[in-house]
Amino acid sequence: MIAAALLFIFVRPAPALEITPFYRLQVMGGQYFFAGSKGTLSGNAAGSVAPAMRFNDQWALLPSVQSSYQGTKQVKDIVGSGTMFQEQMDHRFSARAIYSPRGSRWRLKPNFSFKYEMLKETRDESWGGGLFDYQKWCFGLEAEYLWREPFSWRFGADYYELDFPNYSSLESRAAFDFQGQSLARELVGARVLDSQNLGLSLSVDGPVRERLVLDGGLRMTLRRFPEQRVVDPVGSLTATARADVFTELNLSARMPADFNRGLRALGSLDLSLAYNSSNQNNYDAANARYFGYYYNYGELRLGPSLKVLAGPAARPVTTRFSFSWWQRRYPYRRVQDAAGVYGNGGLRASGWMTDVSLSYPMARRLSLLVDLQYGQSASNQKFEQFYRYNYAVANYLFGFSYEY
Repeated sequence: MIAAALLFIFVRPAPALEITPFYRLQVMGGQYFFAGSKGTLSGNAAGSVAPAMRFNDQWALLPSVQSSYQGTKQVKDIVGSGTMFQEQMDHRFSARAIYSPRGSRWRLKPNFSFKYEMLKETRDESWGGGLFDYQKWCFGLEAEYLWREPFSWRFGADYYELDFPNYSSLESRAAFDFQGQSLARELVGARVLDSQNLGLSLSVDGPVRERLVLDGGLRMTLRRFPEQRVVDPVGSLTATARADVFTELNLSARMPADFNRGLRALGSLDLSLAYNSSNQNNYDAANARYFGYYYNYGELRLGPSLKVLAGPAARPVTTRFSFSWWQRRYPYRRVQDAAGVYGNGGLRASGWMTDVSLSYPMARRLSLLVDLQYGQSASNQKFEQFYRYNYAVANYLFGFSYEY
């Protein structure tokens, strides 16, 4: 229905419709290790369908449906600190129309997407009943100017909403929420995690030398939590709603290399700087401590990677090496020791992850997959009764992918 509406609004009748289908299925199984404990055998799976539709030389439509399941443990930041989840599943539908006016360097790309993500904190929890399950609706428009084919300037704007349908914490339950963890005063209530978001972006890419290509972008997101009230210095909720401004600068460099007809490589380096500014505060009732601008943080990320392709260009053996490092600082949070006693310094956290993967063609559309990962997270925050800050994680997975 949504795809039909986009067709009706954006696409003129065309004498011929060209459809290029794309299907992908990936299934992997293996074992994970988290914080020194060995997990049972588990697996990940993902599938997607994306039929590209071209109506004429001006109009095209790119719908896609994607689903994925992750059975390995992971730590995700939902409420401002790391929460561990046992399993994750998500489903996503998106559609993007592309309008290319004749004789113009401009392209307009209206888009729509919907995502439903389910997160299980325990294995026996039922799907769809997770406290942090969420839905995301997004509408957007991108204007692209081809200043030198295939390089372009891109201007984007999108509006999206995050809805947590199961999240509700009563005042009487404030001290004991999920898995016996305590909630901050500002997170008590229903719908307090729901947010309305407006994003603006500007990006450009282009060649610097014969093979070196640079890509840079700036994005700003204005985020409002209509049901989350700002906490004052005595722990009371004011009439003001929480509002955040998230700003991110991304830079990347890519350089391909052709050693011979059967051996090629692509190296890349990604760098991002981000800062989140929030008017929300925090009040620790157990220790009678107030912290202003509690959700402000700055983050730095760095990620080099190398992809090596050996064999025929149509079906090469692909080996990928990647490393990612990040550091986050909360300037207005105070670090705690293992007993929960506050110190004077701000909270810092950092981590890194290394990944080695192999894709080996077995048949025309079937490939063998192997993936190895190891990473660590460390922080000067030693109080971990409620959230995880210091841990090591590793996993090995093997399986196959089918593409059409």
